[in-house]
Amino acid sequence: VKPIPRVIELDRKQPEFTLSFKEYMQRVTPQARVKKGRKQFAQNKQILSEISKKYSVQPQFLIAFWGIETDFGRVTGGFHVIPALATLAFDDRRSKFFRRELHFALRILEDGHIAADAMVGSWAGAMGQPQFMPSSFAGYAVDHDNDGRKDIWTTKPDVFASAANYLSRYGWRGDERW
Repeated sequence: VKPIPRVIELDRKQPEFTLSFKEYMQRVTPQARVKKGRKQFAQNKQILSEISKKYSVQPQFLIAFWGIETDFGRVTGGFHVIPALATLAFDDRRSKFFRRELHFALRILEDGHIAADAMVGSWAGAMGQPQFMPSSFAGYAVDHDNDGRKDIWTTKPDVFASAANYLSRYGWRGDERW
């Protein structure tokens, strides 16, 4: 695998670090996304309610998380995860971190959760609809539909349950508005 120059370039110019908070919020929460979020909330109300009860994470925050991370599953990245992580593991800046992520990604493939050619994500290796790094997948992904795979790429119940599990395990309080 050859290093991917675009991955290194993006690593050096992350939008979260180059935009003001106001600019960033305008980019990730335009009114059209809010409207789409309300529609997605209504369409997925039953499964969101079930998952909310299990993990104590309010449904509206799961929809917001999903909308901000991938525009409700529409934009999940355009890089094959293994080559992107291998590039960053080779780069000196954060190689130790990305070598660890690469090992987790290979384990995900080995365990059969997704095929290598379908394992597409961000330039940094964030994957699926919740944009989990491979280590987050290992720690928090959930097989909510009990089909033997933790499918954060195409299965909404697994996507929502995984995001809820992540937030819950990080101390989310279902009785507060954050």
